[in-house]
Amino acid sequence: MFLFRPLPLLMVPILMFAVNPYIVVWAFLCIYALLWASDGLIVVPWLDVFGRTIPDNQRGKLLGNQQLFGGIGSLAAGFIIKITLENALLSSAQKYSILFGLSGILLLSSAVAMTFVKDSPRENSHKRINILEYYSTLPGYLNKNKAYRHMLATQLIGSLAGMILPFIILFGQNTFALSPNQVSTLIYIQIIGSLIGGLFWGNISHRLGNKYIILISQIINFTLPSLALISLGLHKFIPPLFFLVPMCVLGGINKGAWMGYTNYTIDITDEENRPVYFVLTSLITFPTTFLPYLAGIIADAWGFIPLFIIGMAAASIAINLALALKTPHRIE
Repeated sequence: MFLFRPLPLLMVPILMFAVNPYIVVWAFLCIYALLWASDGLIVVPWLDVFGRTIPDNQRGKLLGNQQLFGGIGSLAAGFIIKITLENALLSSAQKYSILFGLSGILLLSSAVAMTFVKDSPRENSHKRINILEYYSTLPGYLNKNKAYRHMLATQLIGSLAGMILPFIILFGQNTFALSPNQVSTLIYIQIIGSLIGGLFWGNISHRLGNKYIILISQIINFTLPSLALISLGLHKFIPPLFFLVPMCVLGGINKGAWMGYTNYTIDITDEENRPVYFVLTSLITFPTTFLPYLAGIIADAWGFIPLFIIGMAAASIAINLALALKTPHRIE
């Protein structure tokens, strides 16, 4: 974190002194790529420490609060960006220097905060292993843990159902000719939904368990395209916003459902092998990153109705898989 989080600070001298705009653009793209690459390096050990140090019945609440306060921070950041970019007294380079400088300082502060984390004693064989040998052993872990395989199948099919999420507002705008004000209102409603989601999923995890986060999120995945199809049939009698508003709220809430899969993985894996399963999840679910592109192609080629039908079919399968997930024993 100390190596990568301060990288946006490098943009300040580049913006202030670089003459060639191509240097600025390429420097930004390199820094942006490195920040995302660092997240990939950080997430597995972070989750490993998280799983060992946070009690079972508190993990959902912590991640829920993280989403809630992170969302509030995003709204505050949007306000800071707006007033900075609208400041007529500053040049373009000065405006962006301020924004990159602030982001670098905040990211560096997150690395400083990590120094206060006290890890619990860990069980580790300290066996050294070749990187190629390590990856060759990964498929074997799938065979060792039936509950993990079941959860992963639910997650993959659920991702297919959830690929319509980025298109809810676009569907409303293109189908019902919404005004710019209505579109911006729906965007804010979706943001509010994501804030609600932090509290909602945290409480579901705490009170019912992480299996039910997965189950409820798939029910929401089924509900979203269902409401969209109903709105197509009833928009002449009922205003489309009557359907689009709850769709945006539910869509925002469902953005935080990832915590159910993360916590469930911690629930069903042993401490020593847990990082391996997080690596497996990252590798196997990576192709689902491109599902929104597939959804866009389907929407452009055949319209939204086939996309919604595919989403409902995938969600139906995912719901049945989620119902069959075992409920792990929880340590209070």
